[in-house]
Formats: sequence, structure tokens, C-alpha cells
Amino acid sequence: MPRRARREIASARRLRQFMRGQQWSEEFPYHWRADDLVTRRDTLRFLVAGSGALFVATSALAAVGSLRSTTGEHLVAVAREGEIAENEWRVFNFPDEYAQGIVVNLPGKGLVAYSDVCTHLSCAVLYQPGDRKFHCPCHEGFFDAYSGDVLAGPPTRPLPLIELRIQNGVVYAVREVER
Repeated sequence: MPRRARREIASARRLRQFMRGQQWSEEFPYHWRADDLVTRRDTLRFLVAGSGALFVATSALAAVGSLRSTTGEHLVAVAREGEIAENEWRVFNFPDEYAQGIVVNLPGKGLVAYSDVCTHLSCAVLYQPGDRKFHCPCHEGFFDAYSGDVLAGPPTRPLPLIELRIQNGVVYAVREVER
């Protein structure tokens, strides 16, 4: 048999094998019985169970965070009564040495205290006596000294208020109130 005829026969044979899928199964052997190891139903069950577990964990963390007591009082001496002159300010540690507050004696209002941590990216705010505003120098945020509300800049939440109490001539910071 001539060489050309043998090539044509071999080519026709390969074409028939390919059409029947034999060549595919030889190059990529895949056992159909192994397909039952992970079914679509098992995958769906896993995804639903995983999503449910994440939902339960997130709900538990949210519940624990909301149950955290904000009514607990922690007295920290800030200043003596009359020690801070009108339109002056002072920074103090509250509720511990890792967090700070700022107390200001505002004209017409008296002593007010806020957390000195900017609600944008946690930079320290400074009091500007001339404008009666708190200024965050990191991103040019401004807060009203009388209310703690945002006046300008990127912050979206007001400064947390620190409640004050005067006992025996001493001004105490009592607790921080998120707003």
C-alpha cells in the first residue's frame, strides 16, 4: 500500500476517533463516577451554611457591642472650679491614659468637654479661641465648640460629648456619650 494511502487512512481513523470522543478521553481522562464526590447540592448546602454562620457571628458581635455599658461612670478630675478662664481650654486623659478629651470654658455657656479625637480619621482636634471652633489639622475638619457638630471638612459625625460634674469645687469628667 502506498504511503499516501496509509496517511489518508490514518487521518480518517483519527477523525472518526475524534468524532466519537475517544481522542478526547485519551488526552483528558475523566472518570464520570468521580463526578459524584461533590454535587451541586452539596456546594449549595455549604454556601448556605457558611452564610448562616457568618450572619449569626455578625449578629452576636453587634449585640455584644450594643450591650456595652455607656452608662458606667468613671470620674476623672479635669480641673478645679474657676481654674480655666473664659475662652481657654485644656486637654485631659479620659477615660484612661490612652484616650483624651478637651474641656473649654465657652463664653455664655461655661464648661463643655468633648473627645479630642476627630471622627474622620482619629487625629487630635485643637480649639481655636478666636473662631470658637475645634479644628482638625490633618484634613481641615471643623467642629462647632458649642455643640460639637461638624461645620466643614470630611468628618460626618459630631464629636462625642463628655459629661462633666462639679463636686466639692472639682470638675470631673463622668462619661463619654456617642452622638
